[in-house]
Amino acid sequence: MPHAILEYSANIQDDADFPHMFARLHPILAETGKCRLDDIKSRAIGYEHYRVGDGHEGNSFAHLTLCVLEGRDPEMLQRMGEACLELLQEFYAKSLEEQRCDLTVEIRPMRRDSYFKVSSHPSWKPDR
Repeated sequence: MPHAILEYSANIQDDADFPHMFARLHPILAETGKCRLDDIKSRAIGYEHYRVGDGHEGNSFAHLTLCVLEGRDPEMLQRMGEACLELLQEFYAKSLEEQRCDLTVEIRPMRRDSYFKVSSHPSWKPDR
C-alpha cells in the first residue's frame, strides 16, 4: 500500500519512461507516506479516447491517483500529494511547455475494513 495509478492522454508530448518514473515515485511515497517500499504498487494506463476542456486536439492530461489506507494525517497527505505533483512536472515538462497539459494528483483513502491482501512470504525471491 499505496497503489499508484497513472492515467494519461495518448497525445501527451513526453515519452515518459515509466519504469524510471515509478522507481523515483516509490521512495517518495515511502518517505512522505510512511509506508513500506515493498508494499507500493504502480501502473500506467494510456487513453486513446478522451476529451480535455473544449476538445482541442492539443489538450492533454496526466492524472495520478494514490489509493492509501485511511488514517494518515492531512499534513502527511499534503506532503505526499505535493511531492508527487513535483515529480509529474519533471517527467511531463515538455508537455507543460508545448501544449495545454493538466497534471493532477488525487489521494483516495481506502477503508481498512474493505481492503484485503495476501502476499508471498517476505523472504521469497524469484530465481534469476
